[in-house]
Amino acid sequence: MDAHRKRILIYRIGSLGDTIIALPVFNKVREVFPNADITLLTNRPIVSKAPALESVLGSHHYFDRVINYPSGTRSPQVLYAVWKEIRAQKIDIVINLATTRILKNLRSTKLAVLRDNLFFRSAGVSKLIGFPSLRIDYELTIDQETGDFEWEAKRLARRLETLGPIDLQNSFYWDMHFNDEEILSASQVLEKCLPGKPIIAASVGTKRQSNDWEQENWISFFKGLKLQYPDWQLVMVGSPEEADRSDKCIEAWGGTGINLCGKTLPRVSGTVLQKARIFIGHDSGPMHLAAAVGVPCVAIYSARNFPGQWYPRDNSNKIIYHKTDCAGCGLEVCIVQQKKCILSITVNEVLSAVAETLNNTEANYSY
Repeated sequence: MDAHRKRILIYRIGSLGDTIIALPVFNKVREVFPNADITLLTNRPIVSKAPALESVLGSHHYFDRVINYPSGTRSPQVLYAVWKEIRAQKIDIVINLATTRILKNLRSTKLAVLRDNLFFRSAGVSKLIGFPSLRIDYELTIDQETGDFEWEAKRLARRLETLGPIDLQNSFYWDMHFNDEEILSASQVLEKCLPGKPIIAASVGTKRQSNDWEQENWISFFKGLKLQYPDWQLVMVGSPEEADRSDKCIEAWGGTGINLCGKTLPRVSGTVLQKARIFIGHDSGPMHLAAAVGVPCVAIYSARNFPGQWYPRDNSNKIIYHKTDCAGCGLEVCIVQQKKCILSITVNEVLSAVAETLNNTEANYSY
């Protein structure tokens, strides 16, 4: 390896949606260090619905190798093996993109960050970028421009401002750098689509019970959508576990849609989504992927997170979010309140949001 070539380690955990939100800073790192040797330190997803971070980024642009570790591990043997591997790489810079969460209290959270800091320094790293230092790095804060809680993409960009400004409205920073093979694969899976007929893309899956709008609503929605757009084509994307539910939605649509759940890798799904006029789905990884590639989204949100924090890229999306008195609960499973936030969203409300979104973007398309 060239002695003058920077050796960088990027630390980021999460799956599809978490990776897409961090995409601008991944692109910024490569912009600032175009010739760097980059190691990606990330976790292996616990559930099969969650694709590995490296499968979202692809290996040709953002990193040269990956160090994986099991999610939430506390095994000294595993951590020591990771430490040895990092030390062997002789890393110059660690860039921390890990999402900082308040644990029991602010003190315990700062101690956890200090632990990570010492871990990397003991592995021989002299320069650390992106580690929380201010209170606003640890706690959710109100964005004065929007009045909502700070958008996660903006928070990450702020923490890495030492690398230079990141314009989150600039498509350059959301570019996924699809290769020719991925583009060809997308064309092949869409061969059954009729030329000239616009495509609606959708995903009805979610990792969390609390984010699920539920099957009955989706079935009613697709029946209504077909009446509004009878000549359009439907393409469903998602994980293998979501294939059966997607089949039922296609049946409600009229039986002529394409179900790609479990059949395409995340990056091929991204190139497929580029062909769509609109995307409809939960607060989910596929929704963030669609927004990243520039497709207007109608996104159905629960109130488990506060408004704004995990919204998708761009202002052309229609976010359907009902703020309830229990908003910000962070629940994976909602039993007591019976998901009153997301289940108060009606089928007609979503159908209206689709019509409004398509009307707003009509001028950008030609038939």
